[in-house]
Amino acid sequence: SNVRFQPRIGQFLAAAAETVVSIVDVETDRRTQLLQGHNTEVHSICWDTNGDFLASVSQDSVRVWSLASGECIHELNSSGNQFHSCVFHPSFPALLVVGGYQSLELWNTAENKCMTIPAHDCVISALTQSQVTGMVASASYDKSVKIWK
Repeated sequence: SNVRFQPRIGQFLAAAAETVVSIVDVETDRRTQLLQGHNTEVHSICWDTNGDFLASVSQDSVRVWSLASGECIHELNSSGNQFHSCVFHPSFPALLVVGGYQSLELWNTAENKCMTIPAHDCVISALTQSQVTGMVASASYDKSVKIWK
């Protein structure tokens, strides 16, 4: 349902299908890792800027995986927020922005602390970030796009 090339190096492709994420070496066309742990369908995946970590989002949780070990190193349960999208913040590497129903979760993975920000009138379907400007943009099923500085 979702594919993302590893940034910078581009050696790996992350592909989400149902409750798992496959990591594929694009040079050999072989799966190198199978990331399992979600209980519901993975809606979104995103790489950190260096391509060392991958976040995966399902309705009930967010997981951050280490590419080196293939292990889940951080997990956040949704507590009913219906997570849908994610992006690593362009200026703060330990900060993951997670789109849910009407709000953004700013999750500091280093300290395992969250802050909720009201954002839209419906589910936040997509997030993106700009390394150049340091901004994050969100799109929602409420037919709006917002830019966050």
